[in-house]
Amino acid sequence: MSVVRFPASDPTKVEKFKTGYSGSGLGIDSRGNAWVANRFGSSWRGLAKMLEIAVVMKTGGNIDERMTRMLAGQTGGPEGGSMALLRPDGSPYPGSPFIGGGLPGPWAATIDGNDNVWTSNFGAGSHSPIVELCGVRTETCPPGFKTGDQISPPGGYVGGGLQLQTDLAISPAGDVWVMNNWQDLNSCFGVPPEALSTRCGGQGVVIFFGMAKPVRPPQIGPARAFGER
Repeated sequence: MSVVRFPASDPTKVEKFKTGYSGSGLGIDSRGNAWVANRFGSSWRGLAKMLEIAVVMKTGGNIDERMTRMLAGQTGGPEGGSMALLRPDGSPYPGSPFIGGGLPGPWAATIDGNDNVWTSNFGAGSHSPIVELCGVRTETCPPGFKTGDQISPPGGYVGGGLQLQTDLAISPAGDVWVMNNWQDLNSCFGVPPEALSTRCGGQGVVIFFGMAKPVRPPQIGPARAFGER
């Protein structure tokens, strides 16, 4: 899979940059680097899953169910997803792609005021983690950390309110807002028991108060720390 870039003045000048498999969210930091979430990672395992999904599609199977169960069953590390980092010129940042215990199925990427990247996940069962990775301005990270290192605990930040997630965002107060998207997969396919039939969709939004470095609104273009103009 790849990221596509073209100048607004001439959409015909398309450039493609390889990242990983089943690309999802993308965030731009203050230095113009692009963080890309790869739900199936960047290794041959991700390619194998994409090929399996293609077979399901060609044989008339339920591609939504197969892909969703694949993602939900992933764990962090080599078997999970990855985060790719591209420089402004499109070349891979040293060490990219990054993997870790908090990246079972990264979905969205958002940048805080320290240029660290926060990622939601659709994976690791019914209670996915969110994760904070050290960005390119390593002076804002804990001592000894380098770009791509996981600042959050080994399994990411978890909580009883987190389910299978899609998007997340950071507010001017540094709050991290996380969208629960799915709750109980067995209630989403086939004909579930009536008492469980409403448990498919995610239950609400989870807010982690003040966990991230605040960013200035509006969040259009590269992230800016709250004190910047």
